[in-house]
Amino acid sequence: MNNLTGIAGYEVISQRCKSDLDELEAVLEREPERCPYCAAPGPRSKGRYLRKVRHRSGYVRSTFLLVHTRRFWCWRCKRSFLPTLPGIRPYRQSSELFRKEVHQRHEDGICASTLAKRERIGQATVERIYHQHTELEVRKRSNRDCPRMLGIDEHTLGKKNRFCTTFCDLGNNRVFEVRPGRSEKELSGFLASLPGREKVEVVCIDLSQSYRKLVRRWFPNARIVADRFHAVRALAHHFTGLCREIAPEITRNSGLLAILRTRPGRLSQKQIRRRQELFDKHPTLEPLYLKRWQIHSLLCQKSCTAKKCRSNAKELYRHIEELQQQGFAQLKTLAKTLQQWIEPIATMWRFTKNNAITEGFHRKMKLIQRRAFGFRNFENYRLRVLAQCQ
Repeated sequence: MNNLTGIAGYEVISQRCKSDLDELEAVLEREPERCPYCAAPGPRSKGRYLRKVRHRSGYVRSTFLLVHTRRFWCWRCKRSFLPTLPGIRPYRQSSELFRKEVHQRHEDGICASTLAKRERIGQATVERIYHQHTELEVRKRSNRDCPRMLGIDEHTLGKKNRFCTTFCDLGNNRVFEVRPGRSEKELSGFLASLPGREKVEVVCIDLSQSYRKLVRRWFPNARIVADRFHAVRALAHHFTGLCREIAPEITRNSGLLAILRTRPGRLSQKQIRRRQELFDKHPTLEPLYLKRWQIHSLLCQKSCTAKKCRSNAKELYRHIEELQQQGFAQLKTLAKTLQQWIEPIATMWRFTKNNAITEGFHRKMKLIQRRAFGFRNFENYRLRVLAQCQ
């Protein structure tokens, strides 16, 4: 009988089973011996008190907990009080065990309206319980210093394409913070009050000038690491645009475009023959194709020593000079981008961390937005992201 409640501190005295619900009557195992206000011993009884709360959820039958206790009066401070009930917070109509079950079921994907009908409570009650538990999870992680390795990237929120900035803890693989906006003006207030930002050693960003200025100002001791995915994507973007200018039929033939985008070692014999036919028709493409994959293999190197990084930087400078000598605007733009980001790219060869973790969390954030059918209140969105993306 004592284990029916699932909460320590109660003694079950009876159980009643009705048509669609169960009722557990219980009393406290120990009544208060001192006043909680003045600690005076021997408080006096002021009368019986019955507390009825929703206790456990069920698909068919529900359980209510009826706690028989007494209101007490202190003879010293002349104040009355109720004893603290384990697992039941003041002014709440349900136990913490029931609220935890509702939160978990809503977290597992059951919508608020369905859960409210099943548990015979209001939909607003479900949302309130979920919000309170989410705040509790976030509060456990509050007042923490900035992580040593930080990933910064942007994503959109809602149909109006409101931009938000994600600060990801790359060392512990979790979202550190989410803030509205992406400019330094919008983020300066948060960054100014961020504790421990001088301890940040590595910051991984995409090829964004605004984020680089932000990192240099607010994280003075951090080394900027270029995200490998964005560096390779910039290379592929400019090369694809140039191929479409030289051979317009590529735009209408997705198979040829897929061949040019695929690594040479992964092509089949049929694809190699089609690629050679394209090169015979447009001889200018072949040297550009080889140059693209030389730079690609250079950018994809990881965990290099300091000596190897210096050698790679010299090789990348040579490729940049060759791209600048070409008469194509796409290649000159690519050369300018690589030259501006040569130092973060060299740091990228040294470290293995990148923003792949951040991009993965962005995918999870999109799922959170779809489950909620969008968010109008940014704080509600932030709480859900910090509670689930860890």
